[in-house]
Amino acid sequence: MTTRFAPEFEIAGRPIGGGAPCLIIAEAGVGHFGDMVLARELVDLAAESGADVFKTQFFDVDALIAKRAPDWRDRLRPRNLTLDEAHEVKARCDEKGILFMSTAHDETRLSWLTELDVPAIKVGSGERSNPLFLTKLAELGKPMIVSTGMYGETDIHEALTACTAGGCDEVALLHCVTSYPTPPEDVNLSAMDRMAELFEGPVGYSDHTADGLAVLAAVARGAEIVEKHITILRDVPNAQDWKVSAGPENFADLVADIRRTETMIGHGRKEPAPCELPGMEWALKSLVATRDLPAGHVVGADDVIAKRPGEAILANRYSDVIGKTLKTAIDADDPFQPEGLE
Repeated sequence: MTTRFAPEFEIAGRPIGGGAPCLIIAEAGVGHFGDMVLARELVDLAAESGADVFKTQFFDVDALIAKRAPDWRDRLRPRNLTLDEAHEVKARCDEKGILFMSTAHDETRLSWLTELDVPAIKVGSGERSNPLFLTKLAELGKPMIVSTGMYGETDIHEALTACTAGGCDEVALLHCVTSYPTPPEDVNLSAMDRMAELFEGPVGYSDHTADGLAVLAAVARGAEIVEKHITILRDVPNAQDWKVSAGPENFADLVADIRRTETMIGHGRKEPAPCELPGMEWALKSLVATRDLPAGHVVGADDVIAKRPGEAILANRYSDVIGKTLKTAIDADDPFQPEGLE
């Protein structure tokens, strides 16, 4: 679809794409519910679990939601942060050594991203079909990470065109399904493969499933960024993010499993692993004598069988033994040796 985007770039010195370790974003969203004690606990959870990025969301309720949706206004209004509180959250991230990012959901919060000097712009799936806003985000001059929940291929093209119009060529796309939680049959991780065909930049996955399995599967499939919601509270009425979130009881384990999964992906060459070398002796088979054979005997097909261990002439070298003359006698079940044949 386009060749105008960087296949790899950096966020605050952290390489994205090009075989770099997967960037792990801990999405706190509005899980602080406007409570700064909870906000600090969420930062600590993200940092202490080993995530690379702590992310929240900024919005002005009246600028984001029309009057005809009063229930949504009432639902989100208490979950907002002030700019001073946003600075406090960022300071906590700096203290804990984790990158701070946020999604700006309306134009009133664009200046916040600049003032807070976020290292990249995270775009929520709700900006599908909103290219003018995407262009304004791109004009902030930062790398962009765009979630694509509810997107089709034409929507991806429109979003990328908007990023280009704003002068941004450092864009990552995240496959996402906007359902809380997403049923397993709708996760569709193979969509990442198609996105990689459409787009040269890094591709990853933003998760809305109830556990961490899809995240690990996405990493194994090659996701270069993953995003997982985090929470402290459970069973919160009129809230949905907690249903798809990891918490203090399991987020650190998920991060560790992501890193283990990356290790398991390996270099991609098909060759014996170093840990297999000892096993090659006991697991493979050598050619051994079926019976006692005297010196001077010409080895025939009935004289040879393959048995473990594989410490001498391996079974695939059958032709190296048949028809050869024994220099010395050999007992039944003993292996044929190259130096014992002529």
